[in-house]
Amino acid sequence: MNISKKANKDKQMILRVPSYYKTFQCIADKCEHSCCIGWEIDIDEDSYDYYMGIEGAFGERLKEQTVTGDGEHSFVLRKNGWCPFLDQNKLCDIYSELGEEALCEVCTEYPRFVVEYGDVREKSLSVSCEEVGRIIFSDEGKMSYEDIELPDLGIEDEFYEDEEEEPFEEDMEEFCSHLEEYRTQAVAILQNREKSIDDRIREYLKFCEKLQNVVENPEEELWEPIEYFHVRMETFDELENVNEEWMEVKQRVRDFFETHSYTEALEEYKKSGDYNEIWYEHILVYFTYRYFMRAWYDGNVLAKAQFAIVGFLVIRDMDIVRYFANGKSFKLDDRIANARIFSREVEHSEETLEILEDDISFDEAFHVKHLLGQI
Repeated sequence: MNISKKANKDKQMILRVPSYYKTFQCIADKCEHSCCIGWEIDIDEDSYDYYMGIEGAFGERLKEQTVTGDGEHSFVLRKNGWCPFLDQNKLCDIYSELGEEALCEVCTEYPRFVVEYGDVREKSLSVSCEEVGRIIFSDEGKMSYEDIELPDLGIEDEFYEDEEEEPFEEDMEEFCSHLEEYRTQAVAILQNREKSIDDRIREYLKFCEKLQNVVENPEEELWEPIEYFHVRMETFDELENVNEEWMEVKQRVRDFFETHSYTEALEEYKKSGDYNEIWYEHILVYFTYRYFMRAWYDGNVLAKAQFAIVGFLVIRDMDIVRYFANGKSFKLDDRIANARIFSREVEHSEETLEILEDDISFDEAFHVKHLLGQI
């Protein structure tokens, strides 16, 4: 999943990755929530042409298990949702038969995401992958990122899927040139452990609101916390549901708060020894690193911050319910699971992300003033 802006090929390219990036290795058959199960697997054009040229029995199998519709190619999933090339040991037949280089682009790249702007390519790893979640949430150190100079990158046009995209206005060039600095400041706010995570979130939102130069609305009463919760649920109800696990969790969350006080449940969870602020810090930095630089194209810094907070709030809602369902216990496996479930449902569809950003930008419940009341 790439967001790209044409780079100046005469300049040196920078690859920026989180410090844990090189630590990641696919755990393949040991993964309990395989990315080869439950998701439609798109096939890029080059891989499709290659697969169609394979001869013999395996070539016939590739042809039989591939479908084309509206110019897009994908594998025909089995009735149980498994990729047709995932064997009973959860290993890939394409990998076994043809080698790693034969994997299609989506299988090669997942769980990696790419954002490109100016002369920078940023890569991150999605917490929809449980192994990425384990790496991120097992480390109590502050997230950091490293730059790698790529003087001979030789990027071809095909890497830039959206060649026509430019920063949203020419006169915003100076703003864009400082965007990385602004994100660094935003991350520093989120990682200031001398303050509580709640205070950091408030400061973070105010900082991004100041950047956005949004004129505040006249003073009005804030809603009750449960009303905000219902708006969050309704917002996510409007999205196309692609994951049965997400639908089940969402229903459990809704059912729980039908019979429990939202405020009391939240306060009890926050006072428990299992409420880990570092995990929430990691989630917020993860969202900020991943989405902040999209403002390069539309100038809407605040919407990226609002999305980070809404994501945090929804995941926290899930955490509260899981905490009580576990008999008032919330451990690392729970942290990884809820982040994975949210990410898998929300973060792998550009259409979903665009709908959410629109809703978050225009729904009164998600204005900064109201978000501050939900923390």
